[in-house]
Amino acid sequence: MATLPKSAPESDAAEVSQPEAKTAWRWVGTVLRSLIILAALGLSAAISYHWMANPPVAQRRPPQKEATLVEVMPVSAETAPVIVSNTGTVVPAREIRLSARVSGQIVETSPKFAPGGYFEQGETIVRIDDDDYSLAVEQQEANLVRAQSDLKLEMGQQSVAKLEFELLGDIASEEEDTDLVLRQPQLETKKAAVAQAQAALNKARLDFERTEIIAPFNAVIEERSADLGAYVTPGTPLATLVGSDEYWVEVTVPVDELRWIKVPGMNSETGSEARIYHELTWGPGVYREGHVQRIMTGLEPGSRLARLLVVVEDPLELEKKGGNQHALILDAFVRVELIGEEVAGVFEVPTQAVRDGDYLWVMTKDKTLDIREMEMVWSDDEHVYVSEGLQDGEHLIVSDLAAPVPGMPLRTASDSPDAPRSQDGRDGRGQGRGQGQVQQSQGTEGTR
Repeated sequence: MATLPKSAPESDAAEVSQPEAKTAWRWVGTVLRSLIILAALGLSAAISYHWMANPPVAQRRPPQKEATLVEVMPVSAETAPVIVSNTGTVVPAREIRLSARVSGQIVETSPKFAPGGYFEQGETIVRIDDDDYSLAVEQQEANLVRAQSDLKLEMGQQSVAKLEFELLGDIASEEEDTDLVLRQPQLETKKAAVAQAQAALNKARLDFERTEIIAPFNAVIEERSADLGAYVTPGTPLATLVGSDEYWVEVTVPVDELRWIKVPGMNSETGSEARIYHELTWGPGVYREGHVQRIMTGLEPGSRLARLLVVVEDPLELEKKGGNQHALILDAFVRVELIGEEVAGVFEVPTQAVRDGDYLWVMTKDKTLDIREMEMVWSDDEHVYVSEGLQDGEHLIVSDLAAPVPGMPLRTASDSPDAPRSQDGRDGRGQGRGQGQVQQSQGTEGTR
């Protein structure tokens, strides 16, 4: 059966309906996309508003007081001798200018007759030609024998005169002087002649002995003025001798420190002990011992310093076995420590622990800083001795502090590792403030 074609009106209606449907769907898609975008924007705005209205807040730890690490030393009162330290000069205790006492030529000298040569008392130093003096002794001995013989002859005549006087009796006593009859003047003359001859002999022997010049005491030659072959006369200098048994050290001491020093004849029967240092020659820590002997009458010119004489026995160490490694040198500039009176109840403080001249830093029992004013009794090169400002058992701070403030917390190396952090930012475990902040920041980011 044949199919009839559609009519024209129905075909035109179908072609018109398809474009309208496509347009409608496009409009719906556009609206949906707009709604989705608006919803996303609204949600973002809401989230942003929430974070802005409720920002994250970092949790703060309560502030902790930071304890500064210090070095301390315990102190205790003790009884210590006052040590007065100053400088001095080595001078001879005995010095003479040795001179000839007779004329003649020097025919012999000791091998030690040179600067630095040591002589014991009575040892021959120089010998002068004694031939003339030996002859003079022989001549005077002969004169003495002759005078003694004349005296004996006169004594015989005295016996005869006495016998004659007794025979004459009263007649002789009336006519003549008794002394003349008994030859008394002649006897006195002979006795005087004997005495004169004896004195001349003694003088000749003395001159003979003086040709041998000996050391009057234990001495060392400081300077030689004559030598072998020289002709000398009385008074000609031969050498300068310095006594070797002891030297003096002239020490200058402030007048206000004399009260601590024992001075014989002034405040004590015995002198204070002394230590003499000469670091340039002997090295550090080596000293010679001596004692104060006397105080000189006047102050040192140009200053207000008193002068003391310190005696050092055997200064050249001639009696010491093993050599004289620590011999004193004349005119040397030395350092002297005088050991004075003992003082009770003083504290020995290192010099570097004294702050601003008069203050000390003390760590209290609560581990805080206490700044105290001290009262110094005396001091030396390394220590200061304090009578006020410290108590037994306290801890003195010997290290430095950048900004010391009374009451600031302190700690020592022996404290617990959990101690509060110090000013350098490190706690007891050695962790710095910067490291702690970094770790805290990382933890906050991870939470976010």
